[in-house]
Formats: sequence, C-alpha cells, structure tokens
Amino acid sequence: MLWLAQTCLMVQIILAPLLLGGLRPWALALLAILTGIGMLAICLRRGPVQIGKHLLFLWIGIVALIGWAILQSLPIWPVQAYPFNAPHIALAPNGWLNVAAYLIWLGGVASLTALLARLHNHLNITIARTIVITCAVQVALAAGADVMGWQTTFWFAKQVHLGDWTGSFANRTAFGNMMAFGILACLFLYDQSRALSTAKRLDQAGGWLAIAVLFAAALLESHSRLAFIMALVGGALFIILTPRENANHFKRLIVIALGIIATIAVTAFASLELFDRFKDLARNDLIQRDDLWITALHAIAERPFTGWGADSIGLVIAHFTTPDLNANAHWFSSHNLWLDGAIVFGVPIMLILATALIIAIKTVLATCQQPDTRALLIALFFMAMIGSMGDWVMLMPALILPVVMLVMSSFEAAFAAHHAMPARGDHAGQSPAPDRKALR
Repeated sequence: MLWLAQTCLMVQIILAPLLLGGLRPWALALLAILTGIGMLAICLRRGPVQIGKHLLFLWIGIVALIGWAILQSLPIWPVQAYPFNAPHIALAPNGWLNVAAYLIWLGGVASLTALLARLHNHLNITIARTIVITCAVQVALAAGADVMGWQTTFWFAKQVHLGDWTGSFANRTAFGNMMAFGILACLFLYDQSRALSTAKRLDQAGGWLAIAVLFAAALLESHSRLAFIMALVGGALFIILTPRENANHFKRLIVIALGIIATIAVTAFASLELFDRFKDLARNDLIQRDDLWITALHAIAERPFTGWGADSIGLVIAHFTTPDLNANAHWFSSHNLWLDGAIVFGVPIMLILATALIIAIKTVLATCQQPDTRALLIALFFMAMIGSMGDWVMLMPALILPVVMLVMSSFEAAFAAHHAMPARGDHAGQSPAPDRKALR
C-alpha cells in the first residue's frame, strides 16, 4: 500500500502542469481523487497511523478559513451599498465552494506527504527527482511546439504568449517558475553526491548540472522576468547556504554557479526579448502593475475588515479601476497574492495567515538540522515569496505542490530524527547493568 500512496502523490507533480496548472475545477477534482486514493492506501496499511500536532493545527486553520468564507456568503449582513446591494458580503455567494475544494485538497496533499515522510526517510529526494521529470516533460512540449511551429499553447490559446515557451501551462510565468524549481531541484540532487574530488562528483552527479542548464535555457525562452529573478535568487541562496565541508567544496559550488550564469548570459544575448522586457519596466505605467495594485488597494480600503468574498476579485477590480488601467483586459487577479487575499478575506485574516506562516517557517527551519536541507527550504521560501508578490500563478496546484511537498517531507524527516535520538539515549540510560557473574 505504501507504493500506491507514494505513486498517487508523485503522479500529481507530473500531472498538474499537464492539466493547465491544475487550477480548473475538473483538474482539481482529478488531483483530489488521487490524493484521496493515497490517503486511503495509507489508512489501510498495517500498523497505526500517527498524526502530528502540526497537521491538526493545519486542519484547524483550513476549517476556520472555510468557515469565514461561508460566513461571508450567508445573508445575515446589513445590505451592502450600491452597486453591491445584497444581504451578504460575498459578491459571489457560491464562491466559497471553490475555496473549500482547493483548501481541502491542499491540506490532503500536505497530510499525505507528512504521513509518507514518516515511513520514507528520503522522500524529499524522490520529490526532487519527480520535479526534474516534470520540468523535462514541459521543456519537451515547449521545444516541440517551437520547432514544429505550432500556433498553440496546448488546449488553451492566449495570443500574447504564442511567442513564448509556456509548455502546457499556457502561461509564461507559470512555466518559468516551474523551470526555476527544476533548477533548484537539480542543484539539490547534485549536492547529494558526497564524492571528495571534483572529477568524481561530476562523474557521479554531473548530469544534474547539465539538466539544470537546459532548464535555465528554457526559462529564458519563457521571457518571464519574475521567473528569471526567482531562479537567480533561489540558486544563489542554495549555493551560499550549502554546507562548506572544506574550501574546495565551496570553490566547486562557485564554479557551478558561474557556469550556470555564463550559460544564462550567452543564451540571453542570443535572444534579447527578455532584456527588452526588463527595459519595459522603466515605463511609467509599469506594464499596468502599478495601476492594478492601486486599484486593489482602493478595494481593500473600502472593506478592510470583512473583505469581498471568494471569486470577487474580477468584479471588484472592474468597479474600482483607476483611469489609467486597461479596461479592455479581464483582471481576475491583482497579480499579487497578498493583495488578492486581502480583497477576498480582509486584512485581519491575512495578518493572521501571515503570522501563522512566519511561525511555521521558523518551526520548520529550526527543526531541520541538515545544512543542505535547510538551504533547500530557505531557497524555496524566498522563491515562493517572490512569486507570490509578483503574480498570481503560485496559486496553481502545479507550482504550490513542489513547495508544500518538499517542505512537509523535509520537516517530517527531521522531526522524526530529532525525536528518535533522545529515545535511543533514554533507552540506553535506563538499560540494566550487565551481570558480572554471567560475564565470568
């Protein structure tokens, strides 16, 4: 049963990007079915199933957030002002169903990962390898479409992205973010080789570096500025924070970093579209981002405490839009997950979520004592934070899965190891003294 549960978990990493990121209801339903099968397989396994307090806290938070979304949709509030004259806060009364489905699936994935990590000490390595496989599939799709000249983004056409590598995401930023996670996974897997000499290490794990270079080239072809910054920050943090066993080890990491940067630079100069997009940031309108964020702040200021309810962002932005914002575009997000959350749930709820997230990050980093795992988690946290502040795509199951699964598996492995050490010590300390007569 253990192999079935692990398969259901790993398949989701590969399958979610193929389902346009996995955020559509039919795609999320398929991912939820796989999660349910995995949980059932764990429960049917012989032996007790241990659930840590942190998972209980996670589910309490999920239930509370769903409860608030339901409360926003109930017709128990004073009639709201024009043009949202209704006896409930939520502009879309049934929107809480989408929030509940997504949060329950995400909680199920986190729980399944935690339970598997208790039985599989090196689950994070398996997850990292699966991420690399996923990125390789996406690169093959994007490169194939580019070589064959297909005017498509696979199942969902967006004309603005036909010149970019998007894989099956149909979104260049999502594709680039996936490549950034793939580069980090390759660096982590390369670091698992404990060979002392550079030649031996390259012989054992140099393939991971070659794959990372391919992912870096694919990232540049996506022309995503946000993904480019995420990859640079995440890769640099991992290299800097990787354990320095000796001076030669650190020099090897510097050489690796310089090699990847040189490859990125050569590829970028061969295709200057990405640099042109960075030049566009000098424009006064900041490609609509500043007007969009100002619009979101106006909406938040109108209802700072109660929010506007689930599935309300498009209606709210259309109502509070600034004069310079492109009214012909359908703005379903403020392109900042924190602003989106404040619009939907209100500022107090987002402050509570931010506080809980900071406490969780602190707990995870304090528990993980292995330097390479800590470096991986810190790089992941920074990359996810940058992604959440620059766009909405980090909400996609395909992108949030690697973060949640790597964090939960690393934490559970470190948690189990931390609690096993005192137990062994206590057992040795309480063992009876040997019988000297018997020894004679």
